[in-house]
Amino acid sequence: MRRFSVVLLLVALLFSLFGAVIAQDQPAITVWTKFNTENPQNSQDEWMRAAVDDYAAASGNEVTNVFQAFDVINSSLNLAVQAGGDVPDVSYVDAQFLGFYDYNGTLTDLTEWIAEQSWYADLAPGALAACTTPSGQVVCVPTATPSTLVYYWTERYPEGFPESAEALLEGCGTFTAADQYGLTFKGIENFGLEVAYHSLIRSAGAAISDEEGRAAWANEEMVGVIEYVRELFATGCAPEIALASGFDFENSFKDSTAGAILAGTWTYVFSNPVTAPDGTLYDLGSDSIWTAAEEGQIGFTAPLAFEAGDPAANVYATAWAIPVGSPNPDAAKAFINFTMESERNGAFGVAYGSLPSLISAREAEIFQTTYWTTVAEIMDNYGTPMPFLVEYDRGIAALADVFAKCLADPALDIMTTLQEAQDNYNAAIQ
Repeated sequence: MRRFSVVLLLVALLFSLFGAVIAQDQPAITVWTKFNTENPQNSQDEWMRAAVDDYAAASGNEVTNVFQAFDVINSSLNLAVQAGGDVPDVSYVDAQFLGFYDYNGTLTDLTEWIAEQSWYADLAPGALAACTTPSGQVVCVPTATPSTLVYYWTERYPEGFPESAEALLEGCGTFTAADQYGLTFKGIENFGLEVAYHSLIRSAGAAISDEEGRAAWANEEMVGVIEYVRELFATGCAPEIALASGFDFENSFKDSTAGAILAGTWTYVFSNPVTAPDGTLYDLGSDSIWTAAEEGQIGFTAPLAFEAGDPAANVYATAWAIPVGSPNPDAAKAFINFTMESERNGAFGVAYGSLPSLISAREAEIFQTTYWTTVAEIMDNYGTPMPFLVEYDRGIAALADVFAKCLADPALDIMTTLQEAQDNYNAAIQ
């Protein structure tokens, strides 16, 4: 069953059936997003085009969506505010850039306004936390929350995936004796730091940053995390291909020679086809992993964590924000309210391949599968915002580079390498 195809065909109908009644006296507004409504290429683009059209029809006011590339929209928004240029009324933002926005004073404090909205009590706690600064200001409205988890072959782990990182390592001898791997993951670059190592870091109690957005990762707990990952490779528990560029690390899970994979909620879209340990081939595109799960071949569980701490399921909240200097902040709020209607928020989650930020939106049929109910449980119990860094991409890349260097050279002193990267990053953001 092609769930995405069926549901996406209903998105336009859903908008018309559940369109919100909004004030008719709001002015035309400009919205910045990474969704191309003029030339839609994917389900996210289609959702945004429908939202723009439906808002205009309901309010009688024009909405202009300005497409910004995903890798520049956050920096471009900050630049526009700092330069006093053409600032949009409302903009898409990535919540992991919260430290960057807070440091630069880019976004309007929405704390009081959000608390007064009808959907406030319906927000998933982890999603709201992702938009909240360490000082308690809520500066964005979360719309959907991709996250992280573990996929595992149930035949490889008949008693369930190990409950701790230590237990996983202890049991890896069974896999290596059979020329298999306990798990696979992307072990380098930003992706690896976020998806594979973030939960280990948090569960170890290792700091990444301080409340001012400075690097604080040169600590003994972080040393312990890197030493553990070294052991995963030294014992053959994880494949060496995990330290290469690209996504070939997924192949050992797809052919089931790896018992598990450290994954994102989006992984099922790309990791297919898959072959179960009993030889069953699932070649159903993005439905491959879901179908294997429904037949009991694949299980899902919380991210890998040390036994002394809790797992950390990343909350990569996509969100709306009102930049400082917004020409029409009241109209921006009306537009945000329109998109935060429960069914519309659910449709965005479907289009984005994520859980919607409103708990009530998860009641849609698409989210009642084993996969999404498990994802929701994991996020509700273990949802953790990304590190609060003034320069998020620079900081994550710097720490990921430390992991890469220390894994490539087992003789390299870990603390010295961490301290050097920390000092360099902090000096660069002065």
